[in-house]
Amino acid sequence: MLNLIQILIQYLVVNKVQKLAHKVLQRQEDSVRFSITLTKTDNLRLEKLAEVIGRSKSAFCSELISAALDDFEEVIDTPDFNIDSFLPSAEEYAKAFNSIGEKLTEGHRAMLKAHYHTPNYITTTSELGKAAGYEHSAAVNLQYARVGKMLAEQLNWSLPQHSDGSPFPTAFLVEWHKFEDVWYCTLHPQVVQALEIVGLVF
Repeated sequence: MLNLIQILIQYLVVNKVQKLAHKVLQRQEDSVRFSITLTKTDNLRLEKLAEVIGRSKSAFCSELISAALDDFEEVIDTPDFNIDSFLPSAEEYAKAFNSIGEKLTEGHRAMLKAHYHTPNYITTTSELGKAAGYEHSAAVNLQYARVGKMLAEQLNWSLPQHSDGSPFPTAFLVEWHKFEDVWYCTLHPQVVQALEIVGLVF
């Protein structure tokens, strides 16, 4: 059973790395050389995986870093301009909020409540971070992205997308605007009504 799991993991790694390597080659970007430090154990693991897929250790390492960056960007969910997406009704949002109620953390609830009580439902990620006790605004993007994804999954609804076609979970909750190099997020009207319906903001 263990061997089968290892083979599946290796297949998934190889498949993803090959796709990412193909994307890199298509972009024909100039490479940048830098050094990293690995433990002896991790270095051996890296060498073994690189050997399995027939790549040099340095090439495989750069592809792994590229894959990690793609995954991390998807989770952090940075703002974007002009997202045009058809969103659920207030009643549908309310139904989804009720369904994921047990999965909402105290941080999620604190951010949603603080956001609701801002003028015109507009605020910055740094202000939301303060309300939830987060030190960095990136944590707000991460947590709002998680809430947006949970809501969309509960409703079986397609997430909005970034301009490059990647998923944009926070846009399921808010609309983003940039003013003087500061990003502001505004709760969608349907989300505002849904929060009132389910009593998450009182």
